[in-house]
Amino acid sequence: MKKIHYLFIALFFAACQAEPEIIEEVSPLVRTRASELSFANTENVNLTELGIVRPTKIVRKDSLYLILTPYGKYRFAVYNHFTGAIRRFVSAGSGEGEGISFLNLHLNGSVVSSLDFALGRLVEIDLSQCFADNYQPIITDLTAGNKTPLGAIRINDRIISTGIYTAGRYCTTNPEDGADNYSVDYPECADAIPNDTLKSIFYASNCLASHPSGHRLACANMQYGCLDLCDINGDCLHRFNEIHLNRPGVVFSKRPRGGRMWQPVAYTRNNLFGFCDLTVSEDYIYALYSGRTYKTYRGDVDKGRTILVFDWNGTHVRTYHLSNSCSSITYDKESDAIYALSHEQGQSEIITLNL
Repeated sequence: MKKIHYLFIALFFAACQAEPEIIEEVSPLVRTRASELSFANTENVNLTELGIVRPTKIVRKDSLYLILTPYGKYRFAVYNHFTGAIRRFVSAGSGEGEGISFLNLHLNGSVVSSLDFALGRLVEIDLSQCFADNYQPIITDLTAGNKTPLGAIRINDRIISTGIYTAGRYCTTNPEDGADNYSVDYPECADAIPNDTLKSIFYASNCLASHPSGHRLACANMQYGCLDLCDINGDCLHRFNEIHLNRPGVVFSKRPRGGRMWQPVAYTRNNLFGFCDLTVSEDYIYALYSGRTYKTYRGDVDKGRTILVFDWNGTHVRTYHLSNSCSSITYDKESDAIYALSHEQGQSEIITLNL
């Protein structure tokens, strides 16, 4: 698992030195049905002032924000916007109840889940109980059967994951008996990928989100702009739409002889980075899109100023352009607003986007 951890880190942050460099056109969806979306100043939350350092993702539920803090002593912070109370969970480490590497958050009802892809553990935090005395998150190991999960969410009584899987794009796991069921072929990008192992690595970094009913799944690729939509029928998924925003700048390589470092899937410096985050409502999928290149933005390639809106059939509805660079978005049904994690001039702030 440790080797896969380093492989994924290299893949995610930049096996970006490969040649040839291919300059791609930005998807027309970025310019189609586009409008500016300004943010409100009334409920903005300055996370730097709260002592929350280098946050990457957020989820909002009522007055609570759960914040992913992958570089801190604890991996998660819960902040009550009304009372000012803060509680932290999952200390850094590989021991029992600890965690190492997280990329995304998913809200299902009152429970936020996040996969530790370094250890293969799904962490679930119940926002309705998290401020109770002695509360601790539920942690589920997903590595049984030699699985290598890299993204996962719980939907009702099942856990759906993506990873280095050759039996199918998605794995549905029943935590009660540990039974796994694989379904759905991998999407087809512009060029043929030599084998299923390379396909699984190519589509490894994903944002997952489910319809509030639990009957549909949205899966957005972070390295390049692919949005995968599936119906959920028990333990099986069925893809009904597949959206590709642009042609990926990527090179596939065979394993070298000897002890040289191997990058099986290497993105060019001009590859357009894909989706930073997903959030959903009953009617829409809101996808935060980067469209940036490693060559120009380096460490800020995983942020964006564009939100693409799709309905649950995959039809593009609208494009919003933001004034701030953001790494995460979360939709709140009560206020019918999107809350975004903004990063400007070294300051991390939660801003309110009124739709």
